[in-house]
Amino acid sequence: MELGENKFLVVGLGITGVETSKFLHSKGAPVKATDSREAGELGPVVEKLTAEGMEICCGTHAPEFFEWADTIVLSPGVRFDLPEIKNAQVAGKTVISEIELAWNFISKPVIGITGTNGKTTTTSLLSEMLRRSGLKIFTGGNIGTPLISVAEKDDEYDFLLLELSSFQLQGIRDFSPHVAVILNISPNHLDHHSSMQEYEVAKLGLFANQRENDWAVFNADDPTVLKGSDSFRARKISFGTVNEKTDVYCREGEIVLGELSFCLRDSALVGEHNKENIMAAVAVAGVLGCQRDPVQESINEFRPLPHRMEFVLTTKGVDVYNDSKSTTPFATLRAIESLPSPIILVAGGKDKGIDYGCLKDAVANKVKALVLIGETREKMRVQLGDLARTMYAGSLKEATQSAFELSKAGDTLLFSPGCSSFDMFNSYEERGNLFKEIIRDV
Repeated sequence: MELGENKFLVVGLGITGVETSKFLHSKGAPVKATDSREAGELGPVVEKLTAEGMEICCGTHAPEFFEWADTIVLSPGVRFDLPEIKNAQVAGKTVISEIELAWNFISKPVIGITGTNGKTTTTSLLSEMLRRSGLKIFTGGNIGTPLISVAEKDDEYDFLLLELSSFQLQGIRDFSPHVAVILNISPNHLDHHSSMQEYEVAKLGLFANQRENDWAVFNADDPTVLKGSDSFRARKISFGTVNEKTDVYCREGEIVLGELSFCLRDSALVGEHNKENIMAAVAVAGVLGCQRDPVQESINEFRPLPHRMEFVLTTKGVDVYNDSKSTTPFATLRAIESLPSPIILVAGGKDKGIDYGCLKDAVANKVKALVLIGETREKMRVQLGDLARTMYAGSLKEATQSAFELSKAGDTLLFSPGCSSFDMFNSYEERGNLFKEIIRDV
């Protein structure tokens, strides 16, 4: 990509947008940036970028910025259907993600991991496996550090391991990982994507540019993924728990890959969904030639990340779990399936345009009571409220206290919202941390 011949507009000034702006400016490219948030909400970054000579627009997306640009780089979460973006595309402007931009300035092979659920756990576990195997790994993308931060600075690594969201993948053109992994596809971000089909296309786009000497690792138990795998050109590695027809599979408490087996007895990752996450990581480790011992050690010693089926405590005989990272009903379904009943479930949050019908059987069979909060509480009550005792709460504190009052020794109290946090909180981390504070004071 010839930077000097392009005028760049960076849309969104979160961590990724700021790093992208700085990189382009350092390369001498004409660059402007815009964010719909006011300058005061963005902190000192606006002043710093302006001091470096960049023109910044805050509080609105100025049409003249889009008319000026040749290439528009979208930060994660910026909608492709914004009027300004659609008009720019009609006018022939190039619209890409930061991942696509960075791809032009890296030299080391990429491992890309996507899926509706489990991306961060799988990426973190695989990172540990590869590090224990003696490889030098950059871990970033949707988890932590933007890829653009190592553009032209990746010589010290053997592989670049990236967690990738649908937002990032929606803006790729030539990006092609040496190893691509897809864990699952279920409805998500339908408040961002125009349709479920658009979301699926974005996810499966991770494999679109791979060649015959690359690797495609996929979940054969997921019908949408399995169907999509028909178009993969790379060498395929399938995993699944249903039968032994996949390349990686589960068998009586162990994961099998060829002649190697890995014991799950000491793993702290519980539930069928985590078996899938482990299988995916094992598949990639196998593709890259890792030995058994460091992989097994990683499985044994890896601990669940905060807010992902995180065991908090046992109080008065009630086991309490924080699953604030659950931002879809399918993630909540996996959480319910992983825990013993009876369950008192605290759920609800910002509506992402997703139906909650997938939870009906699990709620009917395992949930003793529902305590609902947030923007979606009425929608969830209509779809699930006749399956278990159901009540509303005006705050997370009220919901947690009510859920605990409904529980007794031997019950499980699960906070698994099934929704994003942005109606009441700034992030799922803030939401989960507050839940843990509240439950410890109950």
